[in-house]
Amino acid sequence: MSGDPFQVHFHPKLGVVIYDPVAQMGLAREQMRLFKVGSMTSSTFMRGIVSKDLNPCEGESADQSAAAVESYRTARTGRRKPYCESCRRHYGSVDFAVCSDCNAIRCTCGTCSCASSSRRRKAA
Repeated sequence: MSGDPFQVHFHPKLGVVIYDPVAQMGLAREQMRLFKVGSMTSSTFMRGIVSKDLNPCEGESADQSAAAVESYRTARTGRRKPYCESCRRHYGSVDFAVCSDCNAIRCTCGTCSCASSSRRRKAA
C-alpha cells in the first residue's frame, strides 16, 4: 500500500478510513473528506475533530479491510473520467460511494459504471 497516493487509517469511531488527497477538492481548510471502508462511502468531517484520532491502520484491522481497500483502489484507478458522466460533478469535490456490483465510483446522483454501461448498450 506504500505506493498508493492515499493513506489508510484507523479511527476509533469510524473504523478503517482512507484519506485521499484527490478527494479534498472544494473543501474548506477546516474540513476533510474520508472514505469509510465499513460502509464503502465517503463523508466530510471537521478536520480538527477527526484528525486527532487517526492512527495508522495495522494488524488485524488492515487484514480485515484489505478487500475493501482494494475495491477503493480499483474504483479510484479504474475510472475513465474524473467526473460523473451524468451530472458532471468532479469526483474529488463530492462525497461518493463505491458500487458493490461493478466496483466503480457511485456519484451522489446515483450514477456508476452499471448505469452508464447499460445506457450505452441501449443506445447501440
